[in-house]
Amino acid sequence: MTLHHIVPQLRERIATSIWFIPLVLCAICLASGLALSWADNNLSPPQWFFQQASIPVTAARQVLATIAGALLGIGGVVFSVTMVALTLTSGQYGPKLLRQYLSDSHAKISMGLFIGTSLYCLLAMSSYRVAETPGYTLSGALLLTLLSLIAFIAFIHNTATDLQADQIIQRLGRDLSQALHDLATPERPERRSRDTAAWRRRARGQSRCSIGSAQSGYVQAIDYQGILEWCVDRDYCVLLRVRAGDFLLQGSCVAAVFGRAADANADDLLEFQQRFISTGPVRTPIQDPEYPITQLNQLINRALSPGINDPGTAITCIDWYSKALSEIIDSDLPGTVFVDAQSTPRIMARLSDLRGLVRAFYAPVRQCSRENVPVLVNLLESLERLAAVTRRPDRLALIAEEGDCLLDTINRDQYVAHDQRTLNHRYRKLQRTCNR
Repeated sequence: MTLHHIVPQLRERIATSIWFIPLVLCAICLASGLALSWADNNLSPPQWFFQQASIPVTAARQVLATIAGALLGIGGVVFSVTMVALTLTSGQYGPKLLRQYLSDSHAKISMGLFIGTSLYCLLAMSSYRVAETPGYTLSGALLLTLLSLIAFIAFIHNTATDLQADQIIQRLGRDLSQALHDLATPERPERRSRDTAAWRRRARGQSRCSIGSAQSGYVQAIDYQGILEWCVDRDYCVLLRVRAGDFLLQGSCVAAVFGRAADANADDLLEFQQRFISTGPVRTPIQDPEYPITQLNQLINRALSPGINDPGTAITCIDWYSKALSEIIDSDLPGTVFVDAQSTPRIMARLSDLRGLVRAFYAPVRQCSRENVPVLVNLLESLERLAAVTRRPDRLALIAEEGDCLLDTINRDQYVAHDQRTLNHRYRKLQRTCNR
């Protein structure tokens, strides 16, 4: 695996793990405790500092013991509130949205400061000698206590705001915008081509070997750069049949290798999936721009369920999706063929295209909102907004096609006369915007 393939996965695991930030803060607090204990033993504080911050060892131990016990108790409160927030998020918005809360660092910082400050106090208490007059360590404990309380207030505030539907949808919209930006602007665009015919000509006439998946699970990331280097070293061409977000069954075909000796090194081919394709039990947004779309779809489905019936939340999801898509509506997405430094086509991959991104959102929403007129109206309005920001004929044709699908869904149901007129008016306005 290449470094630029490992780093995004490591960043994703750290961002969604509860333990990493608290562990780092605990280590910092312990290191601070050791350093300030050494300062108490070896450095003489200034006279003004000595008068203000130095107390006898017995009193210092009592203060530190009180701080350690109190902050451990508040740390338990932070942990309990975090668990309650995770339960509410999973039950109200769906388990797929837990990642949005797990990636928030406020709870982790609060928990890490409380536990780290308690460990700091215990370390400082054990390092005191009877003849000492503590100063630096006690001041450090008071400063960490103040920081912990500030972090606790910020944690309560962010917990109260982050559980609101609009805040969650906004974060999903930002994630989708970032995913679409990464899709439209790859790191090395000069290594991408749309000439699929050139790849087919190079692969024609060469022996073929299929590579099966070694395990089941979701494709989380694919190391395209590593596969490209692998192909150059062995003079191979590869047809990738999977992309990030696909679910694999053990033994299913993930790639086909074309070369004059494609079956000569069987061990190398068997190792292909472990080296270049990362799988796991859940989807991740690392290389999967459709993952935030599935989160928005789940939120819309729950909002429009009979037990909740909240079209406002669904409309907010549609607004943020249209905002994210509008940022790349005029962009030419990179090609699906990866070439080497000599412009030789090496890999033909399956990647998300604009048509797939549009259908991945509008098709599920269209199906679950057939009886909800406000959502249908907003779907037409969102298509109209997208059509208004582009003049490319292919993009306008795609938007108009989605509008036709939406009209077909509308015509299958019966609405009251004024609702039907509103829907027809919105559709005609969309058609005019699309120059049809």
